Parts: sequence; structure tokens; C-alpha cells
Amino acid sequence: MIFLILILGLILRFVSLNQSLWLDEATSILTARDLTFSDILTKFSPGDFHPPLYYLMLKVWMMMLGSSEVAARSLSVVLGISTIYIVFLIGKKLFNKNIGLVSALFLATAPLHLYYSQEARMYSMETLLATIVVYFVITKKFLWLTIFSAALLYTDYLPVFLLASLVVYLIIYEKKYIVYVFGWIIATGVIFLPWIPTLLTQIQSGVGVRQNAPLWWQTLGRTDLKELALVPVKFIIGRISSYNKIFYGSIVAVAAVPFFITLIESLSQFSKTKLLWWWLAGPLILSSLFGTIFSGFSYFRLIFILPAFYLLVAYGGISINQKVLKLIVIGGILIVNIIASSIYLFNPRFHREDWRKAVIWIEENARQKTAATLFIGNGQREAYHYYAKFVPDVKIEDISKNKFNVIYLMRYAQPIFDPQDEVRYKLENIGFEKTVEWDFNGVGVWKYENRY
Repeated sequence: MIFLILILGLILRFVSLNQSLWLDEATSILTARDLTFSDILTKFSPGDFHPPLYYLMLKVWMMMLGSSEVAARSLSVVLGISTIYIVFLIGKKLFNKNIGLVSALFLATAPLHLYYSQEARMYSMETLLATIVVYFVITKKFLWLTIFSAALLYTDYLPVFLLASLVVYLIIYEKKYIVYVFGWIIATGVIFLPWIPTLLTQIQSGVGVRQNAPLWWQTLGRTDLKELALVPVKFIIGRISSYNKIFYGSIVAVAAVPFFITLIESLSQFSKTKLLWWWLAGPLILSSLFGTIFSGFSYFRLIFILPAFYLLVAYGGISINQKVLKLIVIGGILIVNIIASSIYLFNPRFHREDWRKAVIWIEENARQKTAATLFIGNGQREAYHYYAKFVPDVKIEDISKNKFNVIYLMRYAQPIFDPQDEVRYKLENIGFEKTVEWDFNGVGVWKYENRY
């Protein structure tokens, strides 16, 4: 059964895997493709907001498979499938085989996990490592726990709240292992110690972003009621949405019912499920408190607690005494997963920003003309550079010095990076007039032609 579940998860994760890269994915791929291992550590990482392990692993992966969308994303697919299997082992170890299988089936079809198992970013990797860390907490293998805890911190920073939650859990409930717990903490800290200088540099870069691009800093995620509400909503239905908020809220409310029933059932048996609740609630509470001071709180950054969510849901579903209600609840959760995942997989509206079509459109329209693209910010070019073949990008200062017939103004994230729309006004003052306006799933392009 677990083999069939893994095959199902694999098939689902290869559907629509070839969709366009979005900006951050392109950054990951170009970094891993074009920089040496040393450059990733010493040149790229100090200006980034993440540790380097994912980029290093992606580089090794692409050295074997190439840098196409499917090749780069297939690393996350493999990591996602591995997570499903570890969730099965945790469910089997803590409870029984049936709960392990149902947990694995839920995660295999989970829309949010599916989405990030298809993304060339570190989220699938950190979810796997977090799940492995919890597995070694259960089995009390502290050497392996130390190794994977350090790997987790070298993949992303926010899971430090998971480690903190697990430390408190072990101190409260597993006092006989207290010496091993402190050994784990010290050893993990020693392994991470060489990265501290780079981390401090990244913090300084973050402070600079906060000062120079305050709107961008805010979009990174601050704790508020909306962000808190999005955690359960997106955990249940993934990244799909609706323009009709009343309709969207009604659908979410109906979809949440079986999840709510199972979570209440799991909470009622806290003595058996307490580790999973510490895994789920501990990082959520700590990161939300962190997000009141610093940007960085968002549902997708908490994806490493998603396996705990589905383990609790599976336990609660299996624990329902009434057989008919049990089948309805478990079947309802599977139906929600399948519908939400299918909407994402087969509706391009819910796919990532379509930089590929944007570049194709620009280059097809720019043939036999002196054309260039113009960006409103410096950190938005990676996806364009990944796809572009012959239309260069220029700065606004270059346009007045050269004779361009056509300028393609990239409007991506304009309200954040150019809230006063200064680049557009400068372009129009030079003598360019907008003739076409187009949107490629979040990538806005305005075509300007020279009036003179």
C-alpha cells in the first residue's frame, strides 16, 4: 500500500511540472548553475536570506540532470516523495500501520505539499529534514538527530522554532534523556557555528532592505489576523483562491469541517498525540511571535509543520468510533485534497508567474526592431534572464543615450518597488508612448514605442 501511495504522489507531482519558473525559482537555478560551490557560500549567500545547503544540493543535482524546469524541480519532487514515506514511518511508529498509511495518503494528495514539491526552492527540502528530525526524536537516535538538525538549520532558519519546541518537549516528557538532549543542543550549535558570521551579514542586508524597500519588507510577512487565518486555510486547500470572497469563504468553511472534526478528536487524546501537537503548535506560536517584530511570518514558510497537521488529521479520523462517520470524514478529507490539487494542477491561473510566455511574447514582437526591456527594480531580472535569448534589458539612463524603437516596461511588483511609478513617468517624458498592455499570470508587460 505504501508503494502505491508513493507512486500516486509521484504521478501527481509530475503533472504540470513544466510550468514557467517564477522569480525566486529562477534565482535558485541561476545561482546553482552559474556559480561555483565557493561562490555560493562567499558571494551569493551574504546577500541572501537563506542558508546555503539547498543551493549546494541543487547544484549537484543539476550537474547530473541539467537546468531545465523539470530537471531542477525534480529534486523537490524526490524530497517531497521521501517526506511522504517518513510520515508513514512516524505514523506507524507512534500509532499503527493504518494511521501511517492514511497519513501518507493525505500528504501525497495534499495541495500545499504538492505545490511546494514542484518548486525549485528549499521548502520541500526543509519539510523532509524536519520530518526526519521528528522521526529521530521518536526513536531517540541522538547522533542522527544532531546531523539532521544541523542540516535543517543550514537549509532554512525558521525551523529553529521546531528544534526549540522539540527540546522543550523532551525536557518535559523525556527527562531520562536530558543529558542526550543537552548534548544534541551543544553539538548542533557547534556544527552551525561557522555560519554565524554570514548569518550576521544577512541580518545586516535585511536591515538595509527594511530601510530602502519598506514595502517589500512588509510583504515578507508580518503577523496579523489575516496571516494567522491563512495558515489553516492554505494547509487545507493549498494556494487556490477566488475573486469572490464570500464564495471563497463558504467553500473553505465547508472544506474545513472534516479537518476540524479530526483535529478535535486528536486533541481529545492529547496524551497519545502530544508530540505531534508540539510539532504543529510550537513553531506556529513561536514564529507568529517572531513575526510581530520581524518580517517572515507566512503560511508557506511553515510548511515544515504540515506533516504534523496530516498525522493529527489521520489519527483523529481513524480514532472516530462510528464507522460510517469515520468513512465520511476520511473520504471528505481525500475529496478536498483531490479537488483542490486538481484545480491547481489543471488550471493555469493558479500556476506560477508566466515569465516564459512573457519573454516569448516580447521576443516575437521585437524581431527586426531595436528593442529592449526595462525593469523598475534591480532584483527582478533572474526569470527574464533564464528565458531571454536576444532582447537585452537596460536601465532608464541608457534609453536616452540610445535609439530604441520599442521598450517593454516590466511592471512586475511595481507597487512595491516603484510605488510612485517614477520609471514609467521618466520613460514617457523621454518620448515613449504606451501601445499595448499585457499580463502573463502576474508578470505585467507594457509595450512602449518611440514617438519621434
